[in-house]
Amino acid sequence: MKKRCLLAVPMIFFSLSAVVRAGDLPWEMKLPFKQATIRYELKGTQQGTETLYVKEFGKIRAKHHKASTTMMGMTNKSETIEITDPDWVTTYNVIEKSGEKITNPTKLYIAEYNKFNGEEKKNFEKNSKELGASMMGKFGGTIKQNSAKILGYDCDVTTVNGMSTVYLMHGSDIPLRSEVSVMGMANSINAIAVDTNATVPDSAFMFPAGITASFNQESETIIAGTIQNIMDTLKRPDGAKAMQQMGSPMMPAGALQSQGMENSGGMDKEEQQQMMKEMEEAMKKMQQMKPQQ
Repeated sequence: MKKRCLLAVPMIFFSLSAVVRAGDLPWEMKLPFKQATIRYELKGTQQGTETLYVKEFGKIRAKHHKASTTMMGMTNKSETIEITDPDWVTTYNVIEKSGEKITNPTKLYIAEYNKFNGEEKKNFEKNSKELGASMMGKFGGTIKQNSAKILGYDCDVTTVNGMSTVYLMHGSDIPLRSEVSVMGMANSINAIAVDTNATVPDSAFMFPAGITASFNQESETIIAGTIQNIMDTLKRPDGAKAMQQMGSPMMPAGALQSQGMENSGGMDKEEQQQMMKEMEEAMKKMQQMKPQQ
């Protein structure tokens, strides 16, 4: 149960970040290419490779990750495949031969947004922009547009509180470089090749043989409740201010306690390492905010 709960953590932060990007509605953003294969090199506490496959201007993605993490003298290997489509986010653990899926948070956001009347939609859009700017300030963040070039692509550079620097391909949420230092773990992810010409293989989006993904109701409940609370707040005229006062993602009452995550005392070292890794991923996703034009 603990591992299933850990998987929910980065998705909660991803859900929050989806609505605080300044600019257009996040689900309306389209990548500058229809398809791409992007290869990354991982260095630091975690070493290995990642490949991101993109179709339909980013609506369909598959991230293949293979690495080893060394922490406190222990080395753990990881191999995962995360497939995102308009309906689902499905994650396969190739080593453990397990898989889980939840509803794509963007789908939940759109469903809530479509319930709004005209005035509530205006409030939401205004509050999202205000909240995005305030969150960057809260985390000591800065954004410099078109301030770097990687593999021929202009990048917006986001720095947060000296802990991380993310280079996003301009006009997209695709990172080409990420440098993160969290709780003694220093990692970098660098794109080493971007191919927008070769056909993306269908095999990249196939589930690993012998693994079936089960629906994660625990994570779904947490994320759906969080999204509903966020949207109910941001549709109000004072939504941004209310969110700032709360200071953290609004999770359903007792959610963490009921999932056994109220503290880390019951986790073994492997589970704590997994938590740190996923929180690092969550922070990177939170920093992928679309800069104001």
